[in-house]
Amino acid sequence: MRKKFALLLAALAALFLLSGCKVSGNPLPEGMEGDTVLEQGREIVALLNGGDWQEVYSRLRADAQETASPETIQSYMEERLEKAGAFKEEDEAFATGQKIKETGEEYGTAVLYCKHEKKSIMYRVAYSTDMELMGIEARVR
Repeated sequence: MRKKFALLLAALAALFLLSGCKVSGNPLPEGMEGDTVLEQGREIVALLNGGDWQEVYSRLRADAQETASPETIQSYMEERLEKAGAFKEEDEAFATGQKIKETGEEYGTAVLYCKHEKKSIMYRVAYSTDMELMGIEARVR
């Protein structure tokens, strides 16, 4: 299961790299609002830092749930939080639009730079245009 979740996160990370453009500055898909994407992204970051793996899992859309579990989310986050320490505060945040090359599906991403006790983490929380949670990434910086 851990490998499946890692693959999901790797795929999400690849989407950002394959988009061929800077993460900031891309408009959100039509109908999506930046404030809503950021608000929902902040909720996920709070759940991740609060250890509520089951709630994060339950918010994933069906296709993402097939490759994840609460345990894989827990393992993924504990590894990062061990390096970064406890959450302190959000430093910077923005919402951006992306597109999956293979399918053409557009989605919005909340990008949140957060300070932790030891290091910072950049969180990317991706949502479909229907505001379904597609995936998460947490990169220790």
